[in-house]
Amino acid sequence: MQPTALDHLIALLLSSRSTKIYKSILWSRVRARNKKINYNSFRQHIYRLSRRGVIHSERNSIVICHKDLTRFIKTRNSVIRWVRPSGASKVLISFDIPETKKKTRDWLRNQLKYWDFKMIHQSLWLGAGPMPKEFVTHVSFLGIDKNVRIFNVKNLNTM
Repeated sequence: MQPTALDHLIALLLSSRSTKIYKSILWSRVRARNKKINYNSFRQHIYRLSRRGVIHSERNSIVICHKDLTRFIKTRNSVIRWVRPSGASKVLISFDIPETKKKTRDWLRNQLKYWDFKMIHQSLWLGAGPMPKEFVTHVSFLGIDKNVRIFNVKNLNTM
């Protein structure tokens, strides 16, 4: 279980810029949600965030870089919630995303699950269409537009 952006924000506001207090508040919030996490994995996550540039820790203070935090939030929680595919037509989405872009592939699957698409195969999904323009824009922004194909289904026959 990873700390959310809200956890980081609350820990920053309540810690008075003290690194020790920040880490203890963040640890208590994460620990309350997930009892299985140990302190070493938590510290490793904090280290990764500082290495990515989301958190800058100085001697006795922690600074969250706003621009990097918003970029981090967009990449972590980028399910498109404000629009849904609407209409009576059906859409078939096929994708072949390489293993090196596993997180992007998982995002695409989560997005399709959120929109109530039915999985035919791991990389073949059927659902309501047409797809919103925001989805197509986001797919091209992620660089997987060459790997994703969207087909309009005119007739759906079951055997």
